[in-house]
Amino acid sequence: MSQPLTARSADISLAELLALHQRSHGSARLLQNLGDGFLYQKNPFFRRIRDAARARGIGFTLQDPGDYFAFPLVALDTVLAARRVPYRANYAALAAFERTRPGFFTLADLQKNRPLPNYVLHESAHVVAYRELFGRPRDTHAALSEPSKLVHIVLGEAYAMTAEYFAACAVSGPVHAWFFSINSYRHRVPAKKAVGEFVSRFGLPLVVWLVLIAFLENNFFVERLAMKTLERALELYPLGKLPHISRADRVRLCRALSALMVMNPEFREDTARLFLTMHGYRRNIRSVLSAEPLDSIARDANLPVQLTRLVGTLCDRPSNGRVGQK
Repeated sequence: MSQPLTARSADISLAELLALHQRSHGSARLLQNLGDGFLYQKNPFFRRIRDAARARGIGFTLQDPGDYFAFPLVALDTVLAARRVPYRANYAALAAFERTRPGFFTLADLQKNRPLPNYVLHESAHVVAYRELFGRPRDTHAALSEPSKLVHIVLGEAYAMTAEYFAACAVSGPVHAWFFSINSYRHRVPAKKAVGEFVSRFGLPLVVWLVLIAFLENNFFVERLAMKTLERALELYPLGKLPHISRADRVRLCRALSALMVMNPEFREDTARLFLTMHGYRRNIRSVLSAEPLDSIARDANLPVQLTRLVGTLCDRPSNGRVGQK
């Protein structure tokens, strides 16, 4: 018989972990993705993106569209066009490992070597954002190659990063942390305490909006969020009346958003260069991404409505404007 879960993740037996995974399975969940049902039950941001994907007809597949597992960046066009998010059967792999010595292994045995992760949260958020920002074009590659849609492409990446950030903030406890770690690119949650305080004071929609803008700016090679950028983001807030935010709180917001938007600069630049040059852009990617993205948002009459829906999805905000607790 498996040992019960303990306070430390290293002490959790694989038998109990797998049993918990099985008990958590149900509607809208992927049995072959480790932790999928648990995260759907326990992590509201994971659940909201899953529900948003399913509501838009987006499915999930154990096949490998566009050779995704060989080169995910190159396969993104195929994933977006097919509206099918690929994932590996890492549950079956771990269950096979457990069966070699039932009840013997714990998570401590997987610290250096474990099943390959799935990134269904990140990729689902990508497809949700693409469906909202681009609709259903006949030719996905052509749609992504349209110069007027550059900010839409980067918003898709920023949205996936925002979804993962808030899902990481919602992690609580060692089991939740391990299951999330094998389902996400994100392993650190900078400024989590400050962001939580801002959510309590100013509401989740506004903070999601500002985090989205921070990641958007960072993908345009902005390293720290300036006060003037924050002020502009607040002016463009599309989800209703702003609460009063003092000067001191605006300084704290800039500091927290600057902390959380940090990512590996070489990886960011190389990823942007490869993806955008695939779609006809110049190799000098810093020149391509030198404009102020908030100007593009301000000029596009459709973006405020589209971004309202995307931010609302992460807040579980129904059309009547109330923030739910689904």
